[in-house]
Amino acid sequence: MHEVFRDWDSAKVGLVNQLLKSEGIQTVLRNWTGSNITEVPIPDMFPNVCVLNHEDFVRARQILTDYFQAPSQAMEEWECPKCQEQVDGVFTECWSCQAPKEDPQKS
Repeated sequence: MHEVFRDWDSAKVGLVNQLLKSEGIQTVLRNWTGSNITEVPIPDMFPNVCVLNHEDFVRARQILTDYFQAPSQAMEEWECPKCQEQVDGVFTECWSCQAPKEDPQKS
């Protein structure tokens, strides 16, 4: 078992765990619940992700490097074609009427 990621933020650790699992890499979460037992942050107790197989270690590190170094993509708001509400760019359907976002490729 080899540790590939450690952070105080359990949400980020969970994201990394799911990212690696989606790539077919077997993982184990450690210190998932033990990091909140003290007010003083102790890095050795931060939640972390380990890969089970040594053969997956290099690939897992590369996946994480690529993910964290990728430029962030700001998604612009869009107008619902059905009700004309303004919708955050991260959503693929309208929050108000659930109409799907139009695909500009199909227009």
